[in-house]
Amino acid sequence: MMPISMSTEVVPHADSSNFWREAICKVIHRVEVRKLAPRDFAARISGRDYGAVSSASFWSKPHQVYSRREQIGNAGGAGYLLSLQIEGDAYIEQEDARLHVRPGCVAIVDARRPMSITFPSDVRRIVAKLPAGSMEKRLPVLGRQHSLSFLPQRFLAQTLHSYLTELSDEAAEFSSPDAELLAENISNLLHIALEPAGLDRLDSSPLREHTLRRYLRQHACDARLTLDMAAAHFRISRRLLQKMLQDMETSFTDIVIAERLERAASLLGSSRAAVSQVAYRCGFNDVSHFNHLFKRAYGMSPSAYRASTVSPAL
Repeated sequence: MMPISMSTEVVPHADSSNFWREAICKVIHRVEVRKLAPRDFAARISGRDYGAVSSASFWSKPHQVYSRREQIGNAGGAGYLLSLQIEGDAYIEQEDARLHVRPGCVAIVDARRPMSITFPSDVRRIVAKLPAGSMEKRLPVLGRQHSLSFLPQRFLAQTLHSYLTELSDEAAEFSSPDAELLAENISNLLHIALEPAGLDRLDSSPLREHTLRRYLRQHACDARLTLDMAAAHFRISRRLLQKMLQDMETSFTDIVIAERLERAASLLGSSRAAVSQVAYRCGFNDVSHFNHLFKRAYGMSPSAYRASTVSPAL
């Protein structure tokens, strides 16, 4: 569970290549670093190594990395490298495969086989090392091709980004079993992303609930949000979405209203916007209805709540 945070800013440029290679090897995979930008190479990386699972977020100027075939001494330890491209492009070569990974795309590469990855411009991405067994179990396609890239559906991309960020957070306090469970959920997400399926195909109830709640909370303050819009986003029927929410012992209205009221309370305490502006900004079209719901939830009117958050003058 070792946290890692490194930057080339702390070393002379002449040492950048070895420093960057060491950083990548510690948290991602054993590689050689080539073709650094000649004068101004710079890079930053942070992440955590949980043993069988590790993840890191990094930014760097142009360079290339190369890895050889896995050696007997570390056989089975490399697993698969999963990357989510945030900025810039990556060109991956492995055996007969040639992948161009653009921002928003996901790439999966068998790290037990030789490969090279070229970053021709500034790049930012999150990379995770995941156990080969769980990946191959959930993604049989990896038995036929050892590297692939794709652009996931938006709701899957958002959830995947959330999980990878959690896994690479150097301040996270996961145990190794927690990290392995998160890796299993990521494998489930990838399984769904590579098939024409919707939210109903997520076979992990906690993962399905996390994905659904996250979407509704992110869009709660959009006054146009409806149950039908959410169902269409997840490519499922209205009735099935209602059933999922019932199984979670909640409803579309409960989640959305709770999030809107929480956002409103935060705005009332941190801004001078009129109560009506706060209501509209948080997705309420009727100020009277907003006042009623707020008082029921917080035991006082929005104006009284705002007054209660003001520090008394010294």
